[in-house]
Amino acid sequence: MNKKYSYEEFKSVLSGMIKEKFDNEINIEIHNIIKNNSLELEGMVLYGDKKKISPNFYLQIYYEEYLQGTGIEDIAGLMYNKYIELKDMDYDSFDLDIEKCKDKIVCRLVSFQKNSQLLEEIPYIPFLDLAIIFYCLVIENGNGIGSIRITNSIMDEWGITTKMLYKTAIYNTEKIFPKVFCPLKIMLKNMLENDEALMPGMQDNVKKCILQEEDAPFILTNERGINGAAVILYPGCLKEIGEITGLDLYILPSSIHELLVIPDDGNVYTHELKHMIHEVNESCVVEEEVLSDQLYHYSTEKNIIEICV
Repeated sequence: MNKKYSYEEFKSVLSGMIKEKFDNEINIEIHNIIKNNSLELEGMVLYGDKKKISPNFYLQIYYEEYLQGTGIEDIAGLMYNKYIELKDMDYDSFDLDIEKCKDKIVCRLVSFQKNSQLLEEIPYIPFLDLAIIFYCLVIENGNGIGSIRITNSIMDEWGITTKMLYKTAIYNTEKIFPKVFCPLKIMLKNMLENDEALMPGMQDNVKKCILQEEDAPFILTNERGINGAAVILYPGCLKEIGEITGLDLYILPSSIHELLVIPDDGNVYTHELKHMIHEVNESCVVEEEVLSDQLYHYSTEKNIIEICV
């Protein structure tokens, strides 16, 4: 059995292989990057052809793949192909000028407590035990989503306020990432049959899907299934769901990507739901994608969402 490289050795060997693939016409930089929930990763950035923007290749993730049996040459090849693929896109023409970015500003929901260090550097708006933060889309297509986190310095350069940023972001987010609300079993069936996370236009059949109360739990996300918890911020979203179900709602933060919704028919035990949220976060959700351990309740009469105490 061949001896596995240490992490530091892996980085060195991988860097050499990548430079060889580019005939040493590429510059490589490695930075520490704070991801969601204060998860810190090392990102390898490849610069070539005078490119100003380059994707981050998270080395710890690739090292895990290496430890599980993927060859370093294969990993270097994957990174090379990804870089070439992005190079052929209109990726480097991205301009941070406010006039060119205003239609690409979107928002996400993250944990307030788990991102306290990050929130010192970026504009945000508190929401329950969460924080609304902002990004600018660089790429949004069938191949995925690439974005730049909006920092305090970027906002200052734009000369706008957090309130203005939110107004723009919520409009764009709802337009670019339409909401999906349907029974969880319908969503799972769709994923199995189509081999896709979600299908565009699925939200058009929302009311047809919701036939019986026993169809609960329902899933609330967006068409892409990425950072879908933010749909709870869409104007009138919860009010519309309350009108569809005819009941108040319990909302479970499944992850940053989706929420589970259970109608409050008077037979729901909140302590069981809280326990379920905690257990799922501990055992099923990767650290970076945990949203909250709290259970929320929406009152249709008051049109208010609150933390269940």
